[in-house]
Amino acid sequence: MSNSVWKDVVASSRSYYYAQLWISVMASSNLAILTKSHKIIAAKKRARREQIKEIVFDDGARREFLTGFHKRKLQKKEVAKKKAQDREKQERLEARREKRQLLAERAAQNVAEVEKAYGGHVEDGDGSDTEWSGLEGTLASPDKGKGKAQEEEYEYEEEVATVTVVEDFDPDALIHGQDDRRPIAGAERDGAAATSEPPDVANRARHKPKPATADVRHDRKRSAPKPKDIKYQTSAARKVDRLKQRRRKSEKAERAGGKASRKGTSGRKKR
Repeated sequence: MSNSVWKDVVASSRSYYYAQLWISVMASSNLAILTKSHKIIAAKKRARREQIKEIVFDDGARREFLTGFHKRKLQKKEVAKKKAQDREKQERLEARREKRQLLAERAAQNVAEVEKAYGGHVEDGDGSDTEWSGLEGTLASPDKGKGKAQEEEYEYEEEVATVTVVEDFDPDALIHGQDDRRPIAGAERDGAAATSEPPDVANRARHKPKPATADVRHDRKRSAPKPKDIKYQTSAARKVDRLKQRRRKSEKAERAGGKASRKGTSGRKKR
């Protein structure tokens, strides 16, 4: 096919397209074309009706926002400081809790080691069926077997330890201190050989005079001067006192000036 034929075909197709478009436009009703503007006007009226008429600002909130930057900054600092304090408190409590737990574990471990040591000694003994009842058994009868020393050997894998156990042990002496009125076991044994003191010396020893330090302290407390009660006044009360003092000074000055003037006039009259 030649170029002229192609041109004729293209021209005919274009004319056909435009013809179809014109037919479709003419097929639409004239009523829809005429009412299209009314739809646009109605849409504009609807938008105008839904439009906000006036924007009203809250002057107080606006002033607070514009002038409260420093206040908000301080509030943020306070909140951050409080959070840091709470965090430090939690960390401190956690550290204390861990420390108590470690101490409890260490105490339990020490108790287990002590019980193991005493239990191993009882099991490896001379075949006696008695079991060690802990420190309560030794503290229950402190008066039995006083003054007796018993040496015991503990053999371990690496070394041998020799322990001397003295049964002359009084738990009340640890709690309440050693009582001077209670006789010592050695003194009881040597009491027959020692010479008895006369009753007067014994009574003097028992009834010793109390030291005078307590009386001196009591006298010092009595003779010590009591601190003065300082009454603090408010600013208004101090202001009133200052005004009164100024008024008194001014009155004194006026009186002094009046006396001086009187003296001057009396001297002039005498002359």
